[in-house]
Amino acid sequence: MRPVRFASLLLLLAAPAVAQTAPAGVVVPDWALPDSPTHKQVAPPLDFHRDPVTLNKPIGIFENQSDVGAALVQGDAGYDPADKSYTITSAGYNIWYTRDEFRYLWKRMSGDVSLAASISFPDPSGFGDRKAALVIRQGLNDDSVEALVAQHGAGMVHLARREVQNSRIKDMEYRVGSRGDLPGGATPDSLVSLHAGRIGIEKKGDTFQLWISWQGEPMHPEGAPITLHIDGPFYVGIGFTSHLPATVSSAKLSNVVLENRAGRVR
Repeated sequence: MRPVRFASLLLLLAAPAVAQTAPAGVVVPDWALPDSPTHKQVAPPLDFHRDPVTLNKPIGIFENQSDVGAALVQGDAGYDPADKSYTITSAGYNIWYTRDEFRYLWKRMSGDVSLAASISFPDPSGFGDRKAALVIRQGLNDDSVEALVAQHGAGMVHLARREVQNSRIKDMEYRVGSRGDLPGGATPDSLVSLHAGRIGIEKKGDTFQLWISWQGEPMHPEGAPITLHIDGPFYVGIGFTSHLPATVSSAKLSNVVLENRAGRVR
């Protein structure tokens, strides 16, 4: 675990105040605010990092859980064994750019991996870019090398990776509309974006593939795979970020499948 970077904490304290549901006395940096008609979110300063907060609290099939990036409001998680579902609550500015903030339920593994879950968002009023994610990452530091698939609150699904620590994430994005194909970028109001019924990620050696079921059809590969090397043991698990630095929301990930081999996404 890296030491706390005091320059980053001073930057946080010196940042301008904003209208957020932050705890008393907590100030949200301007760069961490989401896009809006009057504001453009930007990448965090390269020297801004916060150590993860790990709870030593196993849950379901996962051996522990952490607030990666130490969001300004502590996250939470619950497990229902009846449908193998996890409800994850988290604040956090994003899983993007050069660092992440999200509640992460994880297990250490090596070798090939198949991971899948059905995603829903209990709070329909949550921010459209909130993300429920299936994540395979080298470590728990906020800028770790990682590969992930995520479903956004507004329906977009992506396969993303951070190839080098403290570097910007790259991704491939997929949208399906109920009235024709959607263009890239924001979903137009005239089109209805469909939420995937189920998403998955398969790690086979250094290859990572997005799997998906848009409307209940059998899971199938979507788009091209990516290549990324992650040394074992690494961290495999599920997570959620509200995309709001100090405001919590939640996602439910049901019928979670996690196997230590490829070819088992279902």
